[in-house]
Amino acid sequence: MPELLQAMQQIIIVCAILFVLSVVFSRHRWYAPAVLLTGVWLACVVAYAWIDKGLHPLHTETKENIMLWLTCFCLTAWSVQSLYVKPVFQGVESSVSARDIYYYLTLFTLPVMALAVVSVVLHSGGNPFSALRDANVRENAAGIRTTGFFVIFWMVSYIMELHVVSKANIGRVVLLFLVNLFYAFISMGKMNFMILFLASAIILSERKIVKVWHLAVGGVLLIMAFVGIQTIRGSYTTPERFAALYMTSSIANLDTHVKPCSAEHTGENTFRLYYAVKSKLDGGKTQPVDPILEFERVEIGNFTFASNTFTALYPYYKDFGRAGVIGFSILLGLIFGYLFKTAEDGSLFSLVLYAILAGTIVMQFIGDTFFTVLSQNIQYLIAALIPYIISKYNLFANLHRRNG
Repeated sequence: MPELLQAMQQIIIVCAILFVLSVVFSRHRWYAPAVLLTGVWLACVVAYAWIDKGLHPLHTETKENIMLWLTCFCLTAWSVQSLYVKPVFQGVESSVSARDIYYYLTLFTLPVMALAVVSVVLHSGGNPFSALRDANVRENAAGIRTTGFFVIFWMVSYIMELHVVSKANIGRVVLLFLVNLFYAFISMGKMNFMILFLASAIILSERKIVKVWHLAVGGVLLIMAFVGIQTIRGSYTTPERFAALYMTSSIANLDTHVKPCSAEHTGENTFRLYYAVKSKLDGGKTQPVDPILEFERVEIGNFTFASNTFTALYPYYKDFGRAGVIGFSILLGLIFGYLFKTAEDGSLFSLVLYAILAGTIVMQFIGDTFFTVLSQNIQYLIAALIPYIISKYNLFANLHRRNG
């Protein structure tokens, strides 16, 4: 048995047990929060242990932190799923009026985004795909980043239409899918492809439209898209190199470079939104931390990488140590357990929001995309909430009658 695999036995066994229990407690629903979380982490720790080339055995504290993170999240999610929780907007369908508003809002804002893309490409002066990526992640970038708010409504519009897909609205569903695929491509970000694929898969699974083999094919296509994105951004890669980089380097970085309670300001990584607002109010005296972390050198076999991902534990562990790992895993378990439970009990609002945010669970092996981008997630919450308020109180009903 390889030495590294032997050293990782304990964490692999814990992940495997939690995964099996999650499948049982979630009644074999693959998209339950604990199933997604433990399945992804199990794959990553097995990959880390199996490579055994250049990677070092994880420190005991790192292994304990990962096991605590998974265990606390699972226990909390399982507990919430076993309780009776009154769903928000139970049985309330998204009305035709609400879906119309979001659909036409998408059509009206699409040209604005397209013009921003054209502007970035024309002024790229080099690799246009790399320029598109920079325009999406730089804090002071104009154009695509400043029009990114539109995308929130595009995604919610697509998910609402997909949930009621039929011959009557299939044209809308296809168009909205292509619009969101367009944004995922021009953003050059893997997270946007993940959200689109996973949200679609969850909604179609809930509708019992797709089978396991459909999901497997979709997963392969998603990985191919990830490899393609990395290549056209100017970083040539292969599936083997990509897997080694993204499935293992984040864990290696967490183990080597992240020190507990080492943040300069209390909670500056976890509560970045607070510091960003504070910076606006005090004229920039307190700058929020850069969401793009510094790159670290990682050697895996014959591959040498520059990686700036540290898993989802990074902000909580760096800000608050082990207490942060335990506390925020419980909090996230409560949030996602609640959304999943109420979605299962008939809240379509919870289903739409859960489908969109589930990507933050799957991407935890790379980094946190829940609290560190809380502003975006609040926007998703509001955008998903509005249609069901419109539907519950029958707002804009006359609008549809006039159009009809």
